[in-house]
Amino acid sequence: MLTQNEFGFDLAVDNPFVIFRLLAKIAKDAVGIDKVLDLSRGDPGYGFAPNVRSRRFYAFLVALDTVLNNFETHFKDRTKNSEAEILGEIEKFAKENYAAKVAAELLADLDEFLAKIIEAAKNQGLNWGKFEVLFELFKYSTVSGGCYHDPYGELLTRVVIADFHSHNLGVEVKYSDLVFTNGASHAIGTFFKAFGVEGAGLLKPGDEVMITSPVYFPYMGIMQARGLKITCVSADPATGQFAPDAFAKVAESNPKVIVLVDPDNPTGLNKNEASLKMLADFAEQKNTIILSDEVYSAFHPGKKSILKFAPKRTIRIDARSKIERATGCRFGEYIVLDEANKFITEKLAEYLPKGMDVKTYLHDAKAPGGVLGEFRHTTFVPGPSQILGICHVLLGAPERARYTEIVKENMQVWYDGLGLPYPHNFYYSLIDLNSIASAAKKAVPAEQKFLDLAKLGVVLIPSNLFFSQEDRAAEDRKNFARASLPNLTTEQVSAAASKIKEYLAN
Repeated sequence: MLTQNEFGFDLAVDNPFVIFRLLAKIAKDAVGIDKVLDLSRGDPGYGFAPNVRSRRFYAFLVALDTVLNNFETHFKDRTKNSEAEILGEIEKFAKENYAAKVAAELLADLDEFLAKIIEAAKNQGLNWGKFEVLFELFKYSTVSGGCYHDPYGELLTRVVIADFHSHNLGVEVKYSDLVFTNGASHAIGTFFKAFGVEGAGLLKPGDEVMITSPVYFPYMGIMQARGLKITCVSADPATGQFAPDAFAKVAESNPKVIVLVDPDNPTGLNKNEASLKMLADFAEQKNTIILSDEVYSAFHPGKKSILKFAPKRTIRIDARSKIERATGCRFGEYIVLDEANKFITEKLAEYLPKGMDVKTYLHDAKAPGGVLGEFRHTTFVPGPSQILGICHVLLGAPERARYTEIVKENMQVWYDGLGLPYPHNFYYSLIDLNSIASAAKKAVPAEQKFLDLAKLGVVLIPSNLFFSQEDRAAEDRKNFARASLPNLTTEQVSAAASKIKEYLAN
């Protein structure tokens, strides 16, 4: 529910993810749905389609599955001795069912797909050939979701994702370090469920949790709803970094968990190595656990993860959704390295069920119902999502590069249009509307600014509550707005920036 004041909402108390839906309706009614410039949604699927090559290849795999698994034949009964026969059947099917050019392209994609998985398996200590990969794809119609899958994640897909992370994070990640979840939000919710009052009891009402500010609002919401004491360590919203004395200001705190979102939502900025080391040193000093949400990390090749600085005490969350423009896949994971599994299990021994390690506990707690895995056998990322996801990962590099270049252009056009310096953030932009407002517009209540912009067809998400209480007390943040830049064309981003600047300047 929103506050029913003269504006229809109150930026000081109302959930911004409810406010933006009202603003979107106002914009639609004012200018028509086709003219709305909606910068409020974090889902790239509104502005970009998922990778074309990998979707076409996945469709080919599903079509193959109907030939390899049906009433007459089941792939699970095949043996390695039949590898050449299977490959012949696949080639025959492609040539009989697709135009020659398309068949050649799909068979070439298959060769590349198999070769990359074989290499990933080798890196993970598995001696796989083409048959082993095909078996993992088609046994029990895995590719079509024909069976209950491994709740940890299918071996094939964990191998691919672990190898992907090992190359991109600069940290060795094994397939056994992964626990798949239905996207990052499932992982976040599971963590608080697992360690809240309905679970292990580590986080009871009044217990302290630390989080950075500004931060993705749902984290604040979930912790407030659980009655946790929230301590915030402030980062500069213009740079994303911690000031040298940031942790000195919270030296008396003793959080049971530190939550890090990096790269950041809502600013789109990265924590640099100095900031990560500061947080890691503080966590070591306080002997606490770090929950690190890094779902935007793939946009920043070579970026260091907190895993590099605090590997033994970090539970890391990631997902395919944003980088692959496929939020509907619901394909994310925890990374719990061996040293973290050992350390955190020992640290939380009094909270965990006897004889259970923390990775197994998270695996069980992600199931519906309680936290002991009552439905563990049905709690998995569906096979189609897993296989489509790794098709994106393995075959999508050229389209990912094109996508990121377009978003970079959007970022530059956005800041140029507003007349602000571009801080080289990505995906999101957090701006203070008053930083570009005339004296007259600065006097207009922030709620009215958001309403007026919506009536012009521009929808932003109000970001006051993305800041901590301390940050809001130190400085008025009601005029801060988050813009999501992947959801519009470059021309639309330019138009939105122009409308905002023109409105605020008058």
